[in-house]
Amino acid sequence: MRSLLERPITFRLSDAARRRYEGAAAERGMTLSAYLRDRLEVDDQVAEHISQLRLTLMDGGVADQAPASILPILLELLLLSRRHCSPGDMRAVHLELDRQGVPPWTPT
Repeated sequence: MRSLLERPITFRLSDAARRRYEGAAAERGMTLSAYLRDRLEVDDQVAEHISQLRLTLMDGGVADQAPASILPILLELLLLSRRHCSPGDMRAVHLELDRQGVPPWTPT
């Protein structure tokens, strides 16, 4: 059963962003509101998934495993993190890696 949606929220978008979101909503046969609600909920789920992956890595659950066996979780964490981060966040992370003397990964 779907919960009652009773609290409207208003925010502003650029014309380009609104057109992009309206187009994406139309492609899926959704209203703009429903599409944006789904996007927000998916982002919440992604953030929770990232948190769980981080906890798994930090708790030592993979410390005794061979590097090849932890590669899937590391790749998943990387992809989820990159999806969740803005370009500015990525630049900040790369600058921090540079500061620590670790070369950041870049596509070749």
